[in-house]
Amino acid sequence: MLDRPLQLSPSPMRPDDVKKLVAMARSVVGITIDERKADFLAGRLGRRLVSTGLTNYADYCRLLQTSAAERTAFGEALTTHTTSFFRERSQYDWLLEKGLADMTEGRDTREMVVWSAACSTGQEGYTALMVLHQARDRGLRGLAPRLIGTDISRPVVQRAKTAVYSKQEIEGIPIELRRRFLLSSKSTDGVYRIVPELRDQAIWRQANLASGEGLDGISADIVFLRNVLIYFDEEIRGRVIENVYRRLRPGGVLMTGHTEASHARRDGLELVQPSIYRKVK
Repeated sequence: MLDRPLQLSPSPMRPDDVKKLVAMARSVVGITIDERKADFLAGRLGRRLVSTGLTNYADYCRLLQTSAAERTAFGEALTTHTTSFFRERSQYDWLLEKGLADMTEGRDTREMVVWSAACSTGQEGYTALMVLHQARDRGLRGLAPRLIGTDISRPVVQRAKTAVYSKQEIEGIPIELRRRFLLSSKSTDGVYRIVPELRDQAIWRQANLASGEGLDGISADIVFLRNVLIYFDEEIRGRVIENVYRRLRPGGVLMTGHTEASHARRDGLELVQPSIYRKVK
């Protein structure tokens, strides 16, 4: 029998390693991590050391300096991707009951572009498309929905493209919308896919909200920027808001998480209701 290679555990993270990794997190991803959270860093990055064959964080820091691919993997390891269908339902209700009608009144075009700026695995964006289709059925004839989803993590963007979800993941979707917008797997119980009509209206790409990389060409009427600003310090938040503001069309709306709405305040954005801002024309 062949002996298996010995898998060495990573050496403990030293204070100097923590400082370097915290600085790298800010420069690569834009997120702010407290230097006291060495356990968090070790928990998120331990697998990266194993994957790269390294046994100490000093060598890993050096690898980050030279490898763009590892910097991408580093960013993906540190980011959190919590999402669900119809999360913060009141914002979608506002769009359906008032927001979309106000936004389309007097417009020459009925194209409605939604940008899910930190899209994770796609539930937020697909929910928005469902709501736009509901609005069209209720009288906004000719409304042409389109979705752009961006995220810093390549794996979650790829999953959003597949549009496949489990029974647990679709629980937030009302029954009548499940019947219309979901297909059930013929081969696997409890697996569902978004219908082609919605998938064809969506494009997904990897992007960095802090640096602006990957955001070229985006121009949106509705932007969801939820549960992401809380991870940035004031300087990085300012950059993110500026990058989003420049791509929000006049009269368009920005939706933030309810706990981070105050972070989005900026000249040119007026508060419509808690966590919903409109770009002044």
